[in-house]
Amino acid sequence: MTGFEGLGLPASLRRSIEGALAVRFPQSVLLIGPEGPAQALGRMIAAALLCTHGKPCGECASCRKVERQIHPDLIELDEEGEIKVDTARRIRSEALVLPNDGARKVFLLAHVERMNPAAQNALLKVLEEPPKYCFFLLLTVQPDRILETILSRCTRYQLPPEEETPDGELIPLLAPWLRALAEGSEAGMMRAAIGIEKLSRPQVRAWLALLQTALRDAVFAAGSLGPPLLPVLSAETAALAARLPVRTLTALYELCGTLSGRAERNAAAAAMTCALTADAYCLAYLGEGR
Repeated sequence: MTGFEGLGLPASLRRSIEGALAVRFPQSVLLIGPEGPAQALGRMIAAALLCTHGKPCGECASCRKVERQIHPDLIELDEEGEIKVDTARRIRSEALVLPNDGARKVFLLAHVERMNPAAQNALLKVLEEPPKYCFFLLLTVQPDRILETILSRCTRYQLPPEEETPDGELIPLLAPWLRALAEGSEAGMMRAAIGIEKLSRPQVRAWLALLQTALRDAVFAAGSLGPPLLPVLSAETAALAARLPVRTLTALYELCGTLSGRAERNAAAAAMTCALTADAYCLAYLGEGR
């Protein structure tokens, strides 16, 4: 087990996942991409969630069990043909059973698009109110065949093939937004957000992933937890750490995941600008994130 670096992921995707694991990983995730890479990424995320050290380290008993596919708290489903409602009901029943080895249980469900509507609706019930110890990693190559109600419950990660925009081209668009957020300047946030309207949908998602990494760095800076993943933005993330509480930074991190889903569904550029301005400002300075 080599860690996320050995999977050949785009840098922005890898940082987004590692940042989520370091802060608060969502309980329902949809991995979109080719079967082999998605399966490898899903198993690596599962290893990180179950790892004694949360990396994954590849050395602890939990990581070794995941690698050998014998971990009792990693339940994998990879059925042939149509997946029917009985399978989804078994997943729901298994989710109610407490973990064996540790504090978490992970479900790695391949070919979710093969679930018929009844099965998807049955799965939805546990995704809506999952036990606090359960994490669901759903794999698909055809997200358009998955019910919108399930899509809305999941944080989505898109695997290649999708041409990655170099971080060096996105950071100049991100830094002004971070500075404006730290300054509490809603107008500055809007001016910076307008700059991303010219980006393609994949580029917008890459920008949001980079923003998540910067917010992760701010959380780490606030707690002196370790070096930043984006040292080029250290000044901006330090300013955020000094201005906003950790719970606000975490709430903004989660907003990025929501906006990434909207970008994937082809949300209007103006709507994205509004969310990155009014929604983010309210969350940071007026809303529950305070």
